[in-house]
Amino acid sequence: MNREQIQEVLKWLNDQIEYANESIHEAHQSRNYGRESQYEGVRDAFMRCLNKLKEEHV
Repeated sequence: MNREQIQEVLKWLNDQIEYANESIHEAHQSRNYGRESQYEGVRDAFMRCLNKLKEEHV
């Protein structure tokens, strides 16, 4: 992957993390703890990918 492609992936991952955080907040507000837990897992997976890419390419 070239640097531009990596930057695009990093931006996409950040956007997905932001969306997951919003979904976690909404699920918590509505007391939908199953959905909250599910989005926490998704967010954590995206964060691990993001950190791995940053370590290797930044």
